Amino acid sequence: MLGPTFSTMSISGNDSTRFRADFTGGVRIALIPTRSVFGAEIDVLYSRQGTSSKKWYGESHTTSIRYLEKSHYITVPLLLNIYFRKWNEDDEDESKIPRLRIGPQIGFCIGGNEVKEVKGRTKQQYITPWEKGSFNRIDYGITAAVSYWFIEVRYTFGMANVFKEGGKSTNHVISVTWSDIW
Repeated sequence: MLGPTFSTMSISGNDSTRFRADFTGGVRIALIPTRSVFGAEIDVLYSRQGTSSKKWYGESHTTSIRYLEKSHYITVPLLLNIYFRKWNEDDEDESKIPRLRIGPQIGFCIGGNEVKEVKGRTKQQYITPWEKGSFNRIDYGITAAVSYWFIEVRYTFGMANVFKEGGKSTNHVISVTWSDIW
């Protein structure tokens, strides 16, 4: 599986977060009973996530602060596959059967960085999840996806706080992946 991600965070007290683009990639371990309406799968993915925001300040709002939060995760969703039609005799695999995938996901933060840009000057800080005041090591949420052919559109609604300190902060990730089935 490989494709772009569009991620943001809901951060309490910050209403200016926007989606930022990055990528995801990984492997799928599927349990697809032949001719069944249901199946299951486990994916192991590397996913780059985060958010972007821009705030204006000054007397006439002419100066801006651009802020990027980038985090790196190994995510493991456990998904139930529900096929929208029964398998036909000429179906070789699941690729031509439209399907819904839904289930829990756990993510393991392996690092990240913050980028702050003010008046053309950029400050970048690398963050590890074991530092005080940084990311929580574990993220969890609910994932739902719609797949057809080799294309999948997936949304993950994070439920755990991304940051160890501060208010509520959760990930929201949309990914569009190409997945070749052998």
